[in-house]
Amino acid sequence: MAISINVKKLSKKSIIIFSALAALLIIITIIAVSAVGKRPVQSDFFDTNADYVSGIDVSQHNGEIEWNKVSNAADFAMIRVGYRGYGNGALQEDSRYEENLKNAEKEDIPIGVYFYSQAITPEEADEEAEYVLELIKPYDIDLPVFIDFEYPYDAEGKHTGRMFNADLSGRDTAEIINAFCRKIITAGYRAGVYSSSNVYNFDIKTSALDKDIFIWVADYNSKVTYLGRYDIWQYTKNGSCDGVNSKYVDLNKWYIK
Repeated sequence: MAISINVKKLSKKSIIIFSALAALLIIITIIAVSAVGKRPVQSDFFDTNADYVSGIDVSQHNGEIEWNKVSNAADFAMIRVGYRGYGNGALQEDSRYEENLKNAEKEDIPIGVYFYSQAITPEEADEEAEYVLELIKPYDIDLPVFIDFEYPYDAEGKHTGRMFNADLSGRDTAEIINAFCRKIITAGYRAGVYSSSNVYNFDIKTSALDKDIFIWVADYNSKVTYLGRYDIWQYTKNGSCDGVNSKYVDLNKWYIK
């Protein structure tokens, strides 16, 4: 239904009000658009004029990695250092984290790390962060330390695990992520969270996340469907990279512009 307005019959006061409302609408639109999509990376991470840099993320599941080859194929690497068991909740080291960090560092590859979380309280997230800080202490971590916040699947393809079964609210999950990241940042590192577009959109109150947290999103569609701002896009889990000899490896884009 179209609405017509006879401008000639409007008073000067009415015109001012309409103009103010129109300006407000434009501002709201600009804010809404700017809160969605790619967020340029801090310039001190990478020295490049490219739109984005490409990287991998790896764990013990990728087997032995030839980091001398990776150094010519990837701009950065995210390395898993550990995880919390989704059944018993025990903290565990990734069996190849030392090997991967040592050899990636030797090749001067910019590295960040991540920890697969199953924290169900801020106190457990704090415990995970302390655990990670001890593991990475001997290494030069250039990029942020991420909490990997996702739900595992059972044999039938259904979500499972202690974090999923805790039935956390969006506010609860944000508090858990903030607790982990604050501990990491207090220790002098930068911090972030990794999750899927679906989890960001439906299970995390992202507006309650601290503003200095980096957002790493997994989305294997042609474009990211997460409705907020993000820094890194993990766009496939079926990629390949010279030096990584597993069948597949996760590939990522970290946006510069």
